[in-house]
Amino acid sequence: MVARRNDPEVADRGVLTLRERQALGYAALGHSNKLIAYELGLSPSTVATHLSQAAHKLGARSRVELIRIFQGAEEP
Repeated sequence: MVARRNDPEVADRGVLTLRERQALGYAALGHSNKLIAYELGLSPSTVATHLSQAAHKLGARSRVELIRIFQGAEEP
């Protein structure tokens, strides 16, 4: 068995940092903050901070809305 990285495709949303885009990419795949933290080598609280900052920048009020905006389903 061979393991390789399979990071989600992350579009550049301009105002978001790389880590915010990475965390959002994993969140859009349905991963929990704890799993995202493991995959990115961060603490779960850091992941929560990245998602919170991204939500603030994009004007989202919930995780679901944040993911929809990020995926382009809604205009920020």
